Amino acid sequence: MIAFFYESVRKLKKENRFYWKLLYKVNKVLVNMCFPVCRYWRRGDGTDRQSRIIVSLTTYPARINSVWMTVSSLLQQTMKPYKVILWLAEEQFAGRKIPQNLERLKKRGLEIRFCCDLKPHKKYYDVMAAYPDYYIITADDDIFYPENHVERLWKGYEKNPGAIVCNWSHQIAFDEQGGFMPYDDWSDEARAVPSYGTLAVGCNGVLYPPGSLPAEAFSKQKILECALGADDLWLKCMEILNEKKTVNCSDMPLIYFNILSTKKSGLWKTNTGQRGDNDMIWGRLMEMYPQVFRRLAEENADD
Repeated sequence: MIAFFYESVRKLKKENRFYWKLLYKVNKVLVNMCFPVCRYWRRGDGTDRQSRIIVSLTTYPARINSVWMTVSSLLQQTMKPYKVILWLAEEQFAGRKIPQNLERLKKRGLEIRFCCDLKPHKKYYDVMAAYPDYYIITADDDIFYPENHVERLWKGYEKNPGAIVCNWSHQIAFDEQGGFMPYDDWSDEARAVPSYGTLAVGCNGVLYPPGSLPAEAFSKQKILECALGADDLWLKCMEILNEKKTVNCSDMPLIYFNILSTKKSGLWKTNTGQRGDNDMIWGRLMEMYPQVFRRLAEENADD
C-alpha cells in the first residue's frame, strides 16, 4: 500500500508534472489514515532467519506510542530482514514499560533492546557491535517505509558492492575559496557513482555493509563532545575516515511519507536546536579529522 502511494508521486515528479507536490500531500494523508487501520491486526512473521540484513532503529518517550507504525511497515517488506531491532534508552523507560502496540509486534519479529542514551546514535551503535557480520539498515522512527524499501537498498548494494547505500542524500558542496558551503545549500542531487561527497540522510534508510565504520566511530566520549544530535554528520565523517564511499540508489530524490502525529516532536528540535548548528558541528569534525577534509577536497578537485 505505502509503495503504491509513494511510487505514484515519484513517477509524477520524474515526469516533472506540476501537481506532484499536491499529490504528495494528499497521499501522505491517505497513508496516515489508512495504514494504522489496515495493519494494526496484521499477522505473520515479518522476518527471515536466512537473511543477513538487520533493520535497526531507535525512539524516545514522545514517540513510543506511534513508532509501532514505522516498525509495522518494516515488517511487511518484500525482502524480509533477519530481524528488526528497536533500541530504547534505559534511562528514558523506567521499569521497561512498553506499549501493547509494540508488544504485539514481537510476534512478527520485532526485538526491543535497552541501551545507554546516545540519542539518534542508538540506531547503529550497539547493533554493529553485536552483529559485525551483518548488513545493517538504519531507519528513523517517524517514517512509513514502502514495502520495497529493503529490496531497493539491497539491489543498490548489488550494483555497488562495498559501498554504503541510501535512498536520499545531500551532496557536500565547496565554495570558490575551497571551503564548505553552508549545510542548507548542499543539494539533494547525488553523484550516480559511489562518492565521498554523498552524505546519506537517515530518514529514507541507509544500508551499511559489514566493516563500514572504523573503531573511532564508537568513541562515546567523542560522540558526546562533538555530534550527539548530528548522527548523519558523524557517520559521514567516520565513513570517509574508513575510506568508504556512499551511493544514492534512487534516481529521483523524494522523502518518504512521515507520521503526521510526530511532526512536533522531531529530534532535531531538541538535539541540534538550530539547523545552523550543522555547520558548526561539521566544521568541528573537519578540524578533528583533517584527513577527511583532504579526501573530500581531492575528490571535489577531480570533478
